Amino acid sequence: MRDRQSTTRTDRIAVDEAFVCEHCGHRWYYTRSNCPNCRRDRIATYTLGEGTLIAVTSVATTPPDVRSPNPLGFARFGEVQVVGQLAQEAAVGNRVAFAGAYRLRDGDEETNPRLTVVTD
Repeated sequence: MRDRQSTTRTDRIAVDEAFVCEHCGHRWYYTRSNCPNCRRDRIATYTLGEGTLIAVTSVATTPPDVRSPNPLGFARFGEVQVVGQLAQEAAVGNRVAFAGAYRLRDGDEETNPRLTVVTD
């Protein structure tokens, strides 16, 4: 984990960063302006590193302009859990890391997490 960067903003800096409350220590991934536990706004960021897949699925019926099938993984990175699109076939128990961001549909920004299996 790299050094924490203190902030009162929770703009997504990098897709592989999570947030930690400087008051109560609660950790989370998805952007919010206050800690979901204590509601304070003193927030730091840190890099997640590698996690473990705890569930996988493939969405076959998707909205317009979203690829089908759309493989998704639910991964645990320590105390933080993240849902992300899978870059390749994966199974529960695989080690994963962030492989950048992807565009969910045409016209969107590339802000959604993509997970890739870590191989030795």
